[in-house]
Amino acid sequence: MLVLSLSAAASLAAAPAAPLRLTDDLFVLRGAVNTGVLVHGDAALLFDCDDSVTPEVLLTLGVRTVESVHFTQFRRPNTAGGYAFPDSALYGPAAERDCFEQADAYWAGWRNRWHLYKSRPGMQVPARSMPLAGVVRGGEGFDWNGHRVLVMDTPGMTDGAVSYAVTSGGKTWLFCGDVISAPGQVWDLHSLQKGFNGLMDYHGFLGAHATLLESLARIRAAAPDTLIPAHGEPFAFSEQAVDLLSARMDELWRNYAAITALNHYFPKACADAAGDPQRMKPAERLPFPEWVRKVAYTSFAVASDSGALLLIDCGNDSVPDELGDWKKERGETVEACWVTHYHDDHVDSLHRIANGDIPIWCDAAMAPVIENPAHYCLPCIAPCGAPVTRRTADGESWPWREFTLTAFHFPGQTLYHGGLLVEGHGKKVFFAGDSLAPSGVDDYTAGNRVFLGPGLGMRRCFDILRQARPDHILNQHQGQAFVFTPQQLDYMESILAKRQELIEAMTPWDNANFAVDTHWIRSYPHDQEVVPGAAFALDVEFTNHSAHEARAAVEAVLPPGWRVRDAGPRETVIPARTSGLRGPGVVNPDGAVRLWVECPADAAPGLRVIPVRVWWEGRPLGQTVHALVRVR
Repeated sequence: MLVLSLSAAASLAAAPAAPLRLTDDLFVLRGAVNTGVLVHGDAALLFDCDDSVTPEVLLTLGVRTVESVHFTQFRRPNTAGGYAFPDSALYGPAAERDCFEQADAYWAGWRNRWHLYKSRPGMQVPARSMPLAGVVRGGEGFDWNGHRVLVMDTPGMTDGAVSYAVTSGGKTWLFCGDVISAPGQVWDLHSLQKGFNGLMDYHGFLGAHATLLESLARIRAAAPDTLIPAHGEPFAFSEQAVDLLSARMDELWRNYAAITALNHYFPKACADAAGDPQRMKPAERLPFPEWVRKVAYTSFAVASDSGALLLIDCGNDSVPDELGDWKKERGETVEACWVTHYHDDHVDSLHRIANGDIPIWCDAAMAPVIENPAHYCLPCIAPCGAPVTRRTADGESWPWREFTLTAFHFPGQTLYHGGLLVEGHGKKVFFAGDSLAPSGVDDYTAGNRVFLGPGLGMRRCFDILRQARPDHILNQHQGQAFVFTPQQLDYMESILAKRQELIEAMTPWDNANFAVDTHWIRSYPHDQEVVPGAAFALDVEFTNHSAHEARAAVEAVLPPGWRVRDAGPRETVIPARTSGLRGPGVVNPDGAVRLWVECPADAAPGLRVIPVRVWWEGRPLGQTVHALVRVR
């Protein structure tokens, strides 16, 4: 359990805790991440650099000159303090050089904003470019005033992460970044999202776990005296501390592989766990009822005896083209389109049919993403919005032609997802979007926000299926229907319950969803246009997965000349167990802190990346989120 102290708003942006002295010459400054300080006289080397580390803070250690800063990785909480030392030599991992030096180009790149099937390098790239004096690689080393520093490759949480072994005071201290945070634990799991075995990052939940295990093996072989993680307290090395994390990671992987939809789509992806007795036997496959038709790409159509059609999803121009052919050949007309979820391959051509006056229906929780995609930064996000005509409530039923339709909030493959039960002609058909496959569940993308716990995420979907008892379950990507037995639903639920237990043991949080929910802290709107001289609202939203209320605070890191009205940290209390959503009608809505930011009248046109410092229950988390502001 993550034990953090509560603080008043005035203290949330205070200086970090007192320095931790390891030897006469080696210190740790504790902030959002641990910053190592190796001192000789009034000069120092830094290992990582939290943004609370300033020249003034270092003066308390007698340091007047920072000769160099050595980063374990590129991510903002580890690097944001580096800007405070423009005269120091900055060094980062060779494999991540572009993340430092080409950050401006990264944020300007269209492919790094839209469609987002890649998870790496992701949302933690520095807000602006940071030139390096050089790069480091595993196996390299250098001497500094009687101290030896060795570089070790320890990728996993990022593709090129390194650790630094510092010999001081007759002992070896390993600044190990995020490869381990405590005996048997890592700071989070969503950072391991990475493609593997030929799959793209999008399908790669835990995909970097094997790389992380290799890094742990290197640390085990090196056997330093003490590990100093980026997140967490320094702790004495032991083989047991490393082996426990390796064993937990292996058990979690086998748990995940037991019921993943990857076993249906990519049978060789999880081949290393193919013989595991936990793996579920696939569900029975069934033909579609005669009134359900597969349309091009990822779409279905429900065909009424009247000649009317209800379209399910519209993710490609081939869909309206084929429907146009049907209208010419058979006189059939689409009366509405139900959208299962916001992913680009399901909505890319919605604007085309909406402009043709076909009403768009979808779950109320998803409608804001469909209408204003620029406000969000999510996997597979499409740039073209479309107006939603009907926002359905969870469990709402209504007649359409000879059918009865019942809509559900169906948070399976993504939090922003609906399910539709269609009853007619003696059959009950459940359109499940992308949430399920005969082999299990489609929860292979941490950024999709599939929550763990009773009544949440996939377990909520299982509750709905038990209630609806459909004869056929349809996935938009599959050519046959399927149906789960009650025993299969119970088994998958038991696997997910065990998964939650495993994650809470191997991460420091009191709820597993903090470790797997990439967007439990996020900006809203994520991307907006402003005009020079105008003020605009920027919300920082928080999903509190804990069973108790929590205090959060934020502070924007603004370009020169920009300011926040009534500048200073802003704080709010987030109720317990919020839903992950905000907006009218949302039960247990997330909390938020709103900042009013003023853009200067002389601001030049162009993109600004606005990082935000965050405190959670009194603990600084650093510049974990950002917003994109485009000055017109």
